[in-house]
Amino acid sequence: MNNVVFGLVVVLLVGVGVGFAALVMANSPFPDSQTTPVPDVTGPVQDVYIKALSTGFYDKQEVTVKKGIPVRLHFSTDGRAGCGSVLFMEQFGVRLAPLNGQEAVAVFTPMEAGTFAYRCSMNMFRGKLVVE
Repeated sequence: MNNVVFGLVVVLLVGVGVGFAALVMANSPFPDSQTTPVPDVTGPVQDVYIKALSTGFYDKQEVTVKKGIPVRLHFSTDGRAGCGSVLFMEQFGVRLAPLNGQEAVAVFTPMEAGTFAYRCSMNMFRGKLVVE
């Protein structure tokens, strides 16, 4: 009986987390990458790939790019990442939420050097983009 109760609690908590993530995304000031076309980039581009894992981490917790060169950020999830299935990078107006295991893509150009955070909707998955 305890296993059944525990299972119900886990299902309830996961549902609340997914609902919270949806609410955060619905009220986000950032453009929706699923409905905004990704611009074509001519010339050099830095392709960056980040995946949210079911372990509670992004596969890359630090990524380094060069300033002044467009970044094409590819984001995917293993499908069991919970709140990690959303990636925010406020400094660049990025909000990515891949659907049905597909990859979501955003393009931006970092114009100044520094370290910029990326995170999930609940700030549990975290990483940093280092611009040199």
